[in-house]
Amino acid sequence: MPGRSPIRLRVIYLTILFGLLVVPFTLASDWKYEETHTDVRDFAAGGILHVRLSVGDLQVRRGDSGKIRLRYTVKSRRESHVKEAHVDFEVRGNDASIEFHAPGTNTQVDVELEIPQNTNLDIHQKVGDLTVEDVEGDKDLELNVGDIRVENSRSGYRNVHASTSIGDVNSDGYGETSGWLGKTLRYHGNGKYELRAHVSVGDITLEAK
Repeated sequence: MPGRSPIRLRVIYLTILFGLLVVPFTLASDWKYEETHTDVRDFAAGGILHVRLSVGDLQVRRGDSGKIRLRYTVKSRRESHVKEAHVDFEVRGNDASIEFHAPGTNTQVDVELEIPQNTNLDIHQKVGDLTVEDVEGDKDLELNVGDIRVENSRSGYRNVHASTSIGDVNSDGYGETSGWLGKTLRYHGNGKYELRAHVSVGDITLEAK
């Protein structure tokens, strides 16, 4: 029997990943229980924020103060899962980290963050949509299944590397993409920041202001 090509094996792997991660939460979209929480921490501009989220949508946008403002909603079909979900939120000088923990399956955490305009981002997310609006700084964005949208001034970037394993990369003035099943975009400008974004299954959209 002839061996399977690396591309075909990758498609099979990513299809299985999509099914394992997404299907259970699609079936559980009729959430019976919800709880919303908020938190605010002082955080100076120019620092780095690390975010870890398993399942849920994440919106990050510029705030008007030297603070991180967090609002998140836990959704589940089980009340016990909502009660047990929690977040580890730490700020140490110019380094902040937010990690969300939700027990079991069929639980989602939707997150809204307002941060100082100049903040470096390190975000790893498994399933959901990630949106970053009007935030300056380096960005390292990793998402397994879902879509990434980044809205920012194109002139602020020195290097941009956006890629998908299965999906499209759409951009406003960042140049052409390459690839077949997945897409890759590379851009070199005169700014001082770097943007790296990768989605395993889903699309990336870069919107220039």
